[in-house]
Amino acid sequence: MKLLSFFRSFPLASRFLAVVLVPLLAASAWMWSSLKASLPPDGSQTLTRGVASPVTLRRDADGLVHVTAANDADAYYAVGYAQAQDRLWQLEVQRRMARGRLSEIFGRKSIETDVWFRTLGLYEATQSAWPALSPQAQASLRAYTAGINAFIAEKHPLPPEFRVFAVEPEAWTERDSLTWIKVFAFDLGGNFQRELARYVAGRQLDPAQLRTFFPDYPDDAPTTVAALSKRDAAPMASLHGLQARLQREHALAVPGTGSNAWVVSGRLTTDGSALLANDPHLGLQIPSLWYPVSVHTPTLQVSGMSLVGLPVVVFGRNSQIAWGGTNMMADTQDLFFERVDDSGARYDSGAGWQPFGVRDESIQVRADFPRGLRPQYAPVELKVRSSAHGPIISDRFGVFDQPVALRWTGLDPGDTSYEAFYRLGYAHDWDSFREALGRHVAPAMNMVYADRSGNIGYLGSGRLPLRKRGEGTLPSPGWDSAYGWAGEVPSAQWPQSYNPESGYIVTANNKVAGDDYPYFVSHDWASPARARRIESLLRESIDAGRRLDAADMQRIQGDTLDLEAAQTMALLRGRLPRGEHAAQAAQYLKDWNGEMSADSQGAAIFQSWMRQLRKGVYGRRLRAGWNQSQSEDVLDSLVDGVALPQLRELLSGDAQGWCDQRATQPRENCDAALAAAQDRALWELYKLKGDWSMSDWRWGEVQSTVYRHTPFSQWKPMTKLFERRIGNGGSDNTVNVAGASYAGSDGYLQSFGAGFRQVMALCPDKIDHYYMNSTGQSGNALSAHYDDAVRGFRDVRYRKLDTGHPLPAPTSNPPAGQRENAR
Repeated sequence: MKLLSFFRSFPLASRFLAVVLVPLLAASAWMWSSLKASLPPDGSQTLTRGVASPVTLRRDADGLVHVTAANDADAYYAVGYAQAQDRLWQLEVQRRMARGRLSEIFGRKSIETDVWFRTLGLYEATQSAWPALSPQAQASLRAYTAGINAFIAEKHPLPPEFRVFAVEPEAWTERDSLTWIKVFAFDLGGNFQRELARYVAGRQLDPAQLRTFFPDYPDDAPTTVAALSKRDAAPMASLHGLQARLQREHALAVPGTGSNAWVVSGRLTTDGSALLANDPHLGLQIPSLWYPVSVHTPTLQVSGMSLVGLPVVVFGRNSQIAWGGTNMMADTQDLFFERVDDSGARYDSGAGWQPFGVRDESIQVRADFPRGLRPQYAPVELKVRSSAHGPIISDRFGVFDQPVALRWTGLDPGDTSYEAFYRLGYAHDWDSFREALGRHVAPAMNMVYADRSGNIGYLGSGRLPLRKRGEGTLPSPGWDSAYGWAGEVPSAQWPQSYNPESGYIVTANNKVAGDDYPYFVSHDWASPARARRIESLLRESIDAGRRLDAADMQRIQGDTLDLEAAQTMALLRGRLPRGEHAAQAAQYLKDWNGEMSADSQGAAIFQSWMRQLRKGVYGRRLRAGWNQSQSEDVLDSLVDGVALPQLRELLSGDAQGWCDQRATQPRENCDAALAAAQDRALWELYKLKGDWSMSDWRWGEVQSTVYRHTPFSQWKPMTKLFERRIGNGGSDNTVNVAGASYAGSDGYLQSFGAGFRQVMALCPDKIDHYYMNSTGQSGNALSAHYDDAVRGFRDVRYRKLDTGHPLPAPTSNPPAGQRENAR
């Protein structure tokens, strides 16, 4: 009666409730229910269609998928099915990006990305890769592809992104998996950017100045195993800028951001277990690139991290061995200028005029929102040219006097990289580990090894080019055959070590081998700071006679002491500027030891101070003589990339006169530059935090880890729903790495870092496997496992990966004392 009385008393409100609010609530409830139905079932399910025998697919409390099958083909099918359940939108985006088809769903903003990937021709390159694989490897990809497509064919409710863009998932193909390997490889092997930057910088700097931005590797730093052209540099800067934008928008890795992997022999551990720790660093995104999985069949027992788009465990372990990896930083990409004839249709190959290969591409572009009220864009027609060196990557800009071609090992015909990681799952000892990786092409990787007999090893795997002349640090004349490639380093001569006397092997993108190694690998090594810190923490225990265990490896992975910052502060401690706010800041810095923990005020002040010093000394000087419109990205990368050792060299003597600003303003020495930089840094932090107390100027309050979503991180209304940010510590020199850049009012944003962490302890009677993924198992924002790992990952909290299956007996291996000398 009261309800009827309400309707009679308030007729307009009643109509609003009946006509608008109730239907809206009902529609919202239906939509929520429908979207929730896009999540996979909890617990266990049995797959019976598309497989020879029933397959159990079990999700544990963390959402990790455990596959139990009667044969390997059914297991690979189940991995594909599970990845489609959890990461269908990610698979769709990856497939479209690799093929250059993002504009079909994201519109004109993605045209440049599509043009770039069509030009690279990664999908076309897989045409020769497929027949190069063994029948067994091909069968695994066929089964995986069938699993993905079976899930799509069942017409389950789709994740929210598909509904927003009104698209249906397309069928996956085996070549899509092979193409994604190439995207991954290109992401890690993008040293052509350094080649571009050297070329552009060399137009303005003398050789001594150039070494500030491209320093030599220190002679005393750890190793894992014992005249410029005058062409206009502006086009090269444009090409560098394109790649920089792709990194920002699509979470591609910045070259040199680094990874960590190390192994410890069983003779140094508490229970004889060989220990392996690994945390590869790539562009951060949500969901993570990585998909933890456990697979058990009578002939295959693997667990660890697969890449979304692949059925195999890329880094992890089987029942006998474990493996991990980092980027070797090898120079496997070269740029070549091509000389063309008057028609522009032919290039000088050195042996005569040859016609360019030409491939026609058509890019479909979605109309702007709202589509029904906007005109449809005409397709973007593209002609992709190629020479004998590779694709002409300069045509997009149309400003080069001479075309520029990219030579890269990953575009070589017959790429068998997938075969290598497929075979790793079945390797059982050091010899079969090396045999499997002997088929690896790109990216060149530092691969570490441990087994259940306590042995450890290292192999630098991947195709390393042999150059006839030079080292590929600058673009070369394509018409002069003296600058071409003359083959590759034989796999038997790849850098390697087995059971070294030290009892451990560390690789953190540092220099791979000493100067006595007969082949050129690279000049672009990461700072040795992380490798030094890992070694020092290992040696600290070893020298004290204390045996190591998995918990020690976990502590090392979470370490945030920056050795370079500590050394720099030793130089700065007597030169702290004075003044009201500077004196307050000096109180935080005088005893600061380089610890980049999230709760450190000293870390925040130091990082901002050094950024302002780089900007004030190098940025101002460089910009005075450069075409800023063409070179902005190159300048930013050069200035931001000046390492702390180069800043110490500057402050110790300034032989190059960088602090002398007479060209643009009155003379200013480095002490004055330091004071001015700190003043700017303190104002920067004040604007970020809003007070001068400095007690709230903690590094974790200023620096945030950002997990970007494609595409909703670029759509402000959707960002909070799909993107995740969390305050964090670390720096680019800490083991717990945090490669951040300044982003104005957002502070310092870390968009590159560890994508996962794993620690494995292998001994004859058991394997303890600890892991953490950076975001969560699911790519569906409605899932509890979408972001349930973000905070734990920041806090370095591990999850135990228990397969639930007993281990077979260990295979026979040489004793841990047997050593093989490093090559």
